Amino acid sequence: MIGFESFFLALMRYSAFIFLFPLFSHKGVPTYTKIGFAALMALAVPSQAMEFDSLLSWSIIVIQEIAIGILLAFVITLVFAIVRFAGQLVDVPMGFGMVSVFDPQTGTQVPIFSQYYYMLALLIFLAVDGHLWVLKAVAKSYEYIPVNSFFNINISFEAITVLASQIFLIGLQIAAPVIGTILLTDVALGIVTRTVPQINVFVLGFPIKIAVGLVLVILAVPAFVSAAARLFGFDGILMEFLIGIMQPSN
Repeated sequence: MIGFESFFLALMRYSAFIFLFPLFSHKGVPTYTKIGFAALMALAVPSQAMEFDSLLSWSIIVIQEIAIGILLAFVITLVFAIVRFAGQLVDVPMGFGMVSVFDPQTGTQVPIFSQYYYMLALLIFLAVDGHLWVLKAVAKSYEYIPVNSFFNINISFEAITVLASQIFLIGLQIAAPVIGTILLTDVALGIVTRTVPQINVFVLGFPIKIAVGLVLVILAVPAFVSAAARLFGFDGILMEFLIGIMQPSN
């Protein structure tokens, strides 16, 4: 497999990855830009000598390359889902659970703080050079999973299962300060209601919880930045699981 065949297979893996990679998956990124960037990355992949017995074997290898790119991008999407989950946990106790904003990048309605945390996480991801580490990991995937090989299904499934469980744990850790403070605010409002029944706690409670929640979100930004840096850094959870699933099948 020399020349165009090698480039085409590399293009399939990179294209599947780039089109689902959070930085490029938005509608605002032109399709030609995604394809051009994938082609540029594919040019750096060394040619590998390989012979194909039939069109069927060639098609199977193409499908394998696309599947590898999709799975690598899926792991990154799961890590970003952590911050979206944390945002949803913050929305509900503050009273924003039923409020959504239109995201022009994805064309969907998303909760307010989910979008806020997601955009902040993207900025931190770029600030800690997470995009560079991810692209290096994808390039490194050709050493772990060369053409005509696939993931070790058992190891990859186990790694993704562990990562999915981390979504709830880390998301709860990020949202815990706001959730705990709002809970204490509810307790305080309940005490006030029992002491002064004339106060309409339903009318008074919503603006108080929103104000307290917004202050906590602002004060918790340094903690969120620290947590996001642990997620997206070179030795963070993202790289740990991204490298962890790159175990070829026997």
